[in-house]
Amino acid sequence: MAVHVVPDYAAPLTGWRFWKIRKTTKDGVLWLKSVIRSNLWPPLQRFEVACTNQKGSKAIGTYPESDSPCGIYAYKTSDLALENIGRFCYRGTLLGQVHLWGVIQKHEYGYRAQFAYPVSLAIGICCICKQTINLKSEPFTIGWTYYHFTDDFSVNGMLCKVCNEKYYSLDFAYSYHELEQLANRYRIVIE
Repeated sequence: MAVHVVPDYAAPLTGWRFWKIRKTTKDGVLWLKSVIRSNLWPPLQRFEVACTNQKGSKAIGTYPESDSPCGIYAYKTSDLALENIGRFCYRGTLLGQVHLWGVIQKHEYGYRAQFAYPVSLAIGICCICKQTINLKSEPFTIGWTYYHFTDDFSVNGMLCKVCNEKYYSLDFAYSYHELEQLANRYRIVIE
């Protein structure tokens, strides 16, 4: 007998979450990537929770239950997200808004949702000094490395102006262009 779960809300909730950027080394395509897990967020498609059952196999299409850690996590506000920068290695990441829907578990600081899609990117976190960078009004660069994870993907590091000038001298205009490419691919805004 199939169990049918009714969504918790009629319209999506908006939360705040961190992402990393991934770049394919073969063709340079940019992706949003989960910070903790290796999941890539598909552009123009909902991101769906992939829970692990008690035997350890993934069960895509399940939903976050109240007594499990399963779900797509988001903070209620950007302030709550920024207060937790040091908690989960958020260096080099992007912070933005995400729409959440389906079954949603509310918690003190945020949500765990069944489905999600990014709405905007607003803040970068410098991978060296952890300074926050307003993506719309402050200079930043994106430094790429090619030795993490697999040969097919590289991992980014957002750099503030001071750390870029001190350690790398990467091109600001090219980094803005890359971030605009990512935003256009996902049809999200840079705030």
